[in-house]
Amino acid sequence: MKISDSYTPYFLSNTGTSCKGKSSVNEYAGYLAQKFGCLTPGKNAAVSVTPGLLRKAMADKETGEWLERELSKAPDYIKQAQQSAIAHGATLQFVSIEFGEEYSTMITCTVTDGGGTDSDIDEWLERVKEKQEKQKAEEKKLERKQEKERVEEATSTIEFKGKDLDDLVNQFNARMSGTISLISGGAFDVRG
Repeated sequence: MKISDSYTPYFLSNTGTSCKGKSSVNEYAGYLAQKFGCLTPGKNAAVSVTPGLLRKAMADKETGEWLERELSKAPDYIKQAQQSAIAHGATLQFVSIEFGEEYSTMITCTVTDGGGTDSDIDEWLERVKEKQEKQKAEEKKLERKQEKERVEEATSTIEFKGKDLDDLVNQFNARMSGTISLISGGAFDVRG
């Protein structure tokens, strides 16, 4: 007779911003450019980060988190500026956002009469949105893969051999009493 059971302990995953392993400002800037589509300039729209802020973000986790949060919102800021111009009967023709040291942000806009939107800014916003969606899908896929790997690594199979069911249950209970603390949120009940 043989009884086997599998269990999976609960693990916490570590997520968040990471400039760990980035050895230079250029490498960190490349990481951010890959993660945030808004850092790829368009014809009439641009978002940038000063080298001083990049250095500070590399050295200070809180600054890095702030920068990534603001970069994720930058397209929304531009969309809001565009909507504000339209509400006033104007057209946003050019916009530039620069994130600098000491949490400073400088926005430069060119607005003309006429209302409506600038097609170049619209296309840029669409490219940024598509890149964000692609990035989120890739991150979700990576998270699923990592979770699957963690589950596979953490899954354990225990086998018992004995002369009858009573002997197997006793072996199982003895073994599980030492490992029950590894099982998250549960216990095992064996009735014979």
